[in-house]
Amino acid sequence: MISGVRKQAWGYLNTRELTRSAQGDGAVCSDLNIVRLAPGDGKLRLDWKYEGSFDAGKLAYEIRVTSGADEAELAVVQVPGSENSTEISGLDNAKEYRVSVRAVAEGTAEPVAGSPVRLVRTGDVPGTVVNYIHPDDYTYGFSGRSPASPSIVKLPGGEWVVSHDVFWGKAGQNLTKLFRSADEGRTWSFLCDLYPCFWGKLFLHRGALYMLGTSTEYGALLIGRSDDGGATWSAPSEIIPAGSREARGPHKAPMPVVEHRGRLWTAVEFGSWQTGGHDTGVVSVPADGDLLDPAQWTVTPFLPYSSEWPGTIEGGKPSLLEGNVVVAPDGKLVNVLRYNTKGGSPEYGRAIMLNVNDERPEAPLTFRKVVDFHGNMSKFTIHYDAVSGKYWSLVNRVTLPNVSQRNILTLVWSEDLEHWHIQKDVLNYQDNGWPEDDTKVGFQYVDWQFDGDNIVYASRTAINGAFNYHNANYITFHTIDHFRS
Repeated sequence: MISGVRKQAWGYLNTRELTRSAQGDGAVCSDLNIVRLAPGDGKLRLDWKYEGSFDAGKLAYEIRVTSGADEAELAVVQVPGSENSTEISGLDNAKEYRVSVRAVAEGTAEPVAGSPVRLVRTGDVPGTVVNYIHPDDYTYGFSGRSPASPSIVKLPGGEWVVSHDVFWGKAGQNLTKLFRSADEGRTWSFLCDLYPCFWGKLFLHRGALYMLGTSTEYGALLIGRSDDGGATWSAPSEIIPAGSREARGPHKAPMPVVEHRGRLWTAVEFGSWQTGGHDTGVVSVPADGDLLDPAQWTVTPFLPYSSEWPGTIEGGKPSLLEGNVVVAPDGKLVNVLRYNTKGGSPEYGRAIMLNVNDERPEAPLTFRKVVDFHGNMSKFTIHYDAVSGKYWSLVNRVTLPNVSQRNILTLVWSEDLEHWHIQKDVLNYQDNGWPEDDTKVGFQYVDWQFDGDNIVYASRTAINGAFNYHNANYITFHTIDHFRS
């Protein structure tokens, strides 16, 4: 099952190189590209990157904003060549805009390069925008047009790094974008692209930054390392070979990587929605080993779901995925999984816990128990907090007949992984009078970390004209201050 090291590059700082890798040498490329969009309340911040041969020190930039069928010009902002970011204010909310950047030779009107046009829709959004993709923006169409699967990590120097992949059903689903903040998440900048990479999890280990992801949906399980905070990356190593939607393959999400009994552990599934669901497993590697050596990784057999397990739901099409490997109060390793209960009885409020054999990492998982759990219908992340002696999670609490509701994000805790309690709603767009409903708004697939007395999280956020609640248009950054109280 274990394969080898891939030869091709993984990280891309240059948009032209990325585009040609993804679309072929004949792909249309520009020397000037908008690399980050962050629309907000009546405003838009955008970042761009010039990658041509003209002396960048002798350039100036013109940012053009238009709207309407006639593309009426609303603003032309002049920016010196030493800058690569600006904010445009005075825009109307809930309005569609087109934005582009042109590079000109300083002191003249001579055009040097022009960026492709990007689409935005302005509006108030909770948190700080890390990145935005309009649902009709095909800039990354080879992968998709919805930002998804956020992952977050704090580097030893205090900088935050957030990644997200670019999703669309049955699209290429093979691009991950990385962004960096050096000021506690107040501002963000583009860091690099990873290709091919999907469903990726960032984590730190022994001072290095790692990404564990797949090459695409049900593609090969890959791992790569960065020794400079995510700017450049090794070629990835292949832990599990690629499958497909039709033939089954590896499935994962940005789930916790846990060190326990001298090994790193994380959950991975195998299957596909098209073939009826996913079986559950765990991959692990010696903590002092070479994480880029595929031979050092161990993959458990993948355990099918069984309706014979005590306490499982009746009816529906139950399945498990996106497991959390966590150390239970008894010191044993368990995998707490999202449980698809839609259409069953009960239809909501259950998660499944499996045992992981931490003495024999090659052994299959075994059933432990079904537990009551808020938010089992969407991906959730569980971490243990030694200060409070509690396990914490951010979940999508359901208050409507729609058990796929994701417009409420709730902080919950447990002392034993079996009895969960609501601390508070951190985002509630069901009950605050917001004009878009649960079919259009979602704060979901949250990845988070403790940061002293606070929790910091990245959300896959759908709001202000997203395609729907699931196909989000933002990645947003948030802080829960003094979460224990």
